[in-house]
Amino acid sequence: MKTVLFSKTDKIKIVTFAAVAYGLPWLFVPWVRPEGNEDIMTSYNVLGTYMMILPTFGIVLGRMICERKIRRWFQWLYMIAFIGITAVMVLCSAKVISGETANNTMSIFCGGLGIVLFLCSMIDGQEFYPFKNFKKVIGIYLVFVAIRQIDNLPLIMQAGVLNTIGEIASELLIVPVNILAVSGICFLGEEYAWRGCLQGKLQHIFGKRRGVILLGIVWELWHMPLWFTIYEPSQWKGIALLVSVRMLDVVGLAVFFGWAYMKTKNIWCCVLLHGVNNEAASAFDQMLSNDAAESINPFDVSALSSFDYIMMFIAVIIMLFFLLAKEYRKEGRV
Repeated sequence: MKTVLFSKTDKIKIVTFAAVAYGLPWLFVPWVRPEGNEDIMTSYNVLGTYMMILPTFGIVLGRMICERKIRRWFQWLYMIAFIGITAVMVLCSAKVISGETANNTMSIFCGGLGIVLFLCSMIDGQEFYPFKNFKKVIGIYLVFVAIRQIDNLPLIMQAGVLNTIGEIASELLIVPVNILAVSGICFLGEEYAWRGCLQGKLQHIFGKRRGVILLGIVWELWHMPLWFTIYEPSQWKGIALLVSVRMLDVVGLAVFFGWAYMKTKNIWCCVLLHGVNNEAASAFDQMLSNDAAESINPFDVSALSSFDYIMMFIAVIIMLFFLLAKEYRKEGRV
């Protein structure tokens, strides 16, 4: 008897997810690209915030199409998030509002929804309960902060002792509160899709280790519209180098985040890790930036030194070692 991997319902969900998460961002890339003296990072942040909502909304929309109804508060919340942020994207693309205004509007809108999301997750106390296996989450978070300092060592050496201590203290005390209570709607917009849904599906088909590595690859490829926002299409060599370097890092992150999710069964643990990963690098970049450097592409990996690459590779290797953890040891399908 022939085994059917995907039912008709599964296929509808897959197509819907792919169209939303991978297709929609490309519609806005030509219109949000910076013009003249506009800041690259403003355009990047506008499209980036929009994209972060899409993976989970793609999951939600697929379920809504198949079930022909909106069942839970979670689905309603991401429907509202998608409609609101898409409206801002349309206004920004039509030049009705500036990129800076769009960025600020998205921050306020997502901040309000983030607070609602966290409160609802606590009250609901089920799938999205934020304090599940809390002691394990704290330990994993501390390990990840330490790994990120290895990756950031070249920046740390330039930032100085006091700045470094302040930033690490922020990562341990302030950043988690901001991520969980305010920015959660964006980071959960990725993590519920990647870890909460797609990881299990890929591991079921390809096995635990191969499934999570494949997830890292498709996760990085999902970022492609962002690179065409900050690079000209003719700069394909720069894009290829950036994707190649990032692919290693993102696969490492997928392995570590995947291990953390399997160990804690807490999607908010992955939200926290993802958030501090993004915040840590950007915070040091801001510390070291100056007016003369604002026009430089911050994603130009060709400008990295050998020491930068060595530290990044060490951090990636450490994360890849978690493939040997007991959560990955049973290589069979899950």
